[in-house]
Amino acid sequence: MASNEIIVGELWGMYHRRPAAAKKPKAAKPAKRYTKPAELVEFETAYNAAQALKFPKIPPECLARTHFSDKDANSLTRAIIAHLEFHGYFAARVNTTGVYDPTRGQYRTTSARKGMADISAIIAGKAVQLEIKAGTDRPRTDQLQVQAEYRAAGGIYEFVHNFPEYLELYRRLTT
Repeated sequence: MASNEIIVGELWGMYHRRPAAAKKPKAAKPAKRYTKPAELVEFETAYNAAQALKFPKIPPECLARTHFSDKDANSLTRAIIAHLEFHGYFAARVNTTGVYDPTRGQYRTTSARKGMADISAIIAGKAVQLEIKAGTDRPRTDQLQVQAEYRAAGGIYEFVHNFPEYLELYRRLTT
């Protein structure tokens, strides 16, 4: 009888998992919540008010509000270009990313020079290049080289990390 119990016990172990010991959950670090800078909120409000004036026959509550952010590079680039155009200055996004070629299975390089800034603008008659750096992004060697050459030629080439930093540069250039 005892040998049958041993055999049954071994068979049970082969086909059934034993409950694992309870693991202690790791203490998760709370994610740092994004708070929009006051300067960006102020611009967003002015931008949406101007949009409402463009369409006086449409009730303001029916218009889609535009939201800006500076929490990543794309959002910050979009906000800066909108701010410059809102104030009547020229601003364009410069695309230096290669295009994927599925027949070759690789990226094709563009004719744009390495190190060119993300935004090309003319602010108060001055040629300005703005390279957007968000989060832990740092300037590359080729960007620092282009910055030195651009400044030597009389242009303004700056690295921008957030909207308040951009606004400080903007005010310096327009006053």
